[in-house]
Amino acid sequence: MRGKAVIALLALALTAAVAMGIPRALKSPARERQPLRPVRVWSLEQDPAVNAWLRARAAAYEKQSGCRVYLRRAEQEDAQTDRHSGAVLPDAWIRPGDGDTVALRGWALIIRDDHAAITTPAPTSALFIRPTALPGPSPAPAPPPDWTGVTAVLTPALWMDAVPGAVFSRDPAADLARGRAQAAVLSAEQAASLPFGFQAHPLPEEAGILAVGGQALSEPGEAFLRFLRTDDSQAALKNYGLYSPVLPLYGPDDPIRSLIQARISLTPAGG
Repeated sequence: MRGKAVIALLALALTAAVAMGIPRALKSPARERQPLRPVRVWSLEQDPAVNAWLRARAAAYEKQSGCRVYLRRAEQEDAQTDRHSGAVLPDAWIRPGDGDTVALRGWALIIRDDHAAITTPAPTSALFIRPTALPGPSPAPAPPPDWTGVTAVLTPALWMDAVPGAVFSRDPAADLARGRAQAAVLSAEQAASLPFGFQAHPLPEEAGILAVGGQALSEPGEAFLRFLRTDDSQAALKNYGLYSPVLPLYGPDDPIRSLIQARISLTPAGG
């Protein structure tokens, strides 16, 4: 009897040990699994379209990777922060014209022409709908600008050295619409607001295209910048009227953006 009792006690003890061990085994992997560290991305870009694209792509990256993205608008003084100062630094910077190009902005020379039909750029794609990024026919080369009667070109500070007769304007589109000059350097979106017909021409030389660059300071930051260069992220630039360094986004239905896009030397991702 004593032997049977010992065996029964051992069986009960073994059952209890197994019962206690199962929950522990189930909890162990969860305890060991560390949450992914958030990716800190600081943007020095002031263009609302660029920052709207970044916010949308950050949300898409979070959904795909499970990693949170903290996107912060930064000031120029933030870029001077010394990495040895102990201050929190980002994993990646987004800034105009610096680093690996993730997007492009563009401008054209717009000359008022009251004999021309009022032409507006095609609307950008609906949000959450991926545009078809297929190359369309290249726009015909624009004829040389007709400078007849043009004595001044309203120009933002960025392109003051790009065109003859440049006159600084904080709001070239509004000043052109008010009749303060016959020409201006405008984005396609700004040109769409004009109440009269016009001729559109590329800016001289290599002017008119500005890169939006990314600079990674860590591996998580580098992974996020790679995501910004994927076809999905590049195609999404069309939703915001921006341009891609790797994909042709606009066709003849959007003549002004097509004209600007023709100045871009596309470099396929990985090329």
